Amino acid sequence: MFFKKKEKPIQVLYNVLVFTSDSTDEDTLQEWTDQLMDAADNVGTAEWIIAEKYDSRELELLQERFPAVDQQRPFFQINEIDYAAIRNEEEKMESTQKWRKFFNLIPLENYLEIEDRIVSDASKALFCTNDLDEAERYLVKQAKIDN
Repeated sequence: MFFKKKEKPIQVLYNVLVFTSDSTDEDTLQEWTDQLMDAADNVGTAEWIIAEKYDSRELELLQERFPAVDQQRPFFQINEIDYAAIRNEEEKMESTQKWRKFFNLIPLENYLEIEDRIVSDASKALFCTNDLDEAERYLVKQAKIDN
């Protein structure tokens, strides 16, 4: 008798961006990040961003999509990590730098830039809020849906 190996569903992971001002201390940022990463074990990456130093076009897009979010206060953006999109962009880059790819000379920074750009894309944001607890509840709800 043959048994088909039961495939484990691929876990959906999220990227959390914590937007703050320069005045927010690092301990507070670490507490917020830890709280969100521990909420449902579905946060793959998280990063702190100083809103004043961030891409203004991305902030405008977020404001259009989530008008209730006050960007003058700390806020939290949640995106799904789209591994297929990241791999697709990496392949495009590698196809334009074939020899560098062949000799393994493409800098790691190039790959990290692609990943950052895709996981923080404001046009793909699933959720954005000023409320840390609301962001945590969203992640917990998504964990239940995704499993």
